[in-house]
Amino acid sequence: MASKCTKEERKSVDEKFNNPTKKVLCPRCGKELEFTQRGSSCEVKCVTEGCIEVSIRGI
Repeated sequence: MASKCTKEERKSVDEKFNNPTKKVLCPRCGKELEFTQRGSSCEVKCVTEGCIEVSIRGI
């Protein structure tokens, strides 16, 4: 995400990272956040293009 997350946005993203199968809604647009894992990296993003997107790269 290019800009800083608000507390509400960070809380939603953290909730999805910690509970990948739980339905978590985007605090910006209300659509569902998606969790994707590739090897040791993972990503949480909104289904709306250009909305929230946060990635964590593993080692």
